[in-house]
Amino acid sequence: MYLPSFPNVDLFSAGINALNGVLVARNPSHNRGYAAVGLLIMAFFGGIGGGVSRDVLLGDIPSPVKDPVYPFVCVAMGLLGLGIYRYADSKEEWFRTKLLAFFKSFSLPWFAILGTHKALEHGIGVVGAVIVGLIATTAGGMLIDVFSGVTPEILRPSEHLVTTAILASAIYALIAMNYKGSEFFPVTLIAVGVSFVFRVVAVREHWAQIVPLAAPAQGPKIGRSAAV
Repeated sequence: MYLPSFPNVDLFSAGINALNGVLVARNPSHNRGYAAVGLLIMAFFGGIGGGVSRDVLLGDIPSPVKDPVYPFVCVAMGLLGLGIYRYADSKEEWFRTKLLAFFKSFSLPWFAILGTHKALEHGIGVVGAVIVGLIATTAGGMLIDVFSGVTPEILRPSEHLVTTAILASAIYALIAMNYKGSEFFPVTLIAVGVSFVFRVVAVREHWAQIVPLAAPAQGPKIGRSAAV
């Protein structure tokens, strides 16, 4: 199988997620008084956490280790995030929730598709490839949440991260496994287009996700009930 060579898409996605990692870590929900170096570490988590997790699962040397451009991009985007908070604090929320969210919606399907494609190249079936694509997409954000002592975003009914990643991975894997042509541009374009549109519409329209229990956010008071 052949994955079309779009100019530095993986690197672009890593940069967007590195910047997002710094901005998320500075949110009141995540901010733990991080020093500048701590925020740069969060940039690395966001930028290359998914790619490293993907390659380690597949038994490959992680791409960010082989290519020094990745660490450079993560540091540069991390410093940009620090600059936004230092000199444009009043516009940070707009930047993070509008402009950056749009670019993240574009980069998210690419991480999923690249992870799925690599898994298929290693002879993993469709289900396993979709799982690798999901991990590649969400691992960086999970690291930021866990180190900040916050419930991982993918576990909460929020921005359809898991849904979008699974959609992109599944569409790509299913078409790729049955595609007889040599040019994979249509396959990639379909998977990116469908999942990108889904995410943008889902976030904009606030599509609800399934929440099976009508329990308070902090969970049921099991201990108190048992005592009674």
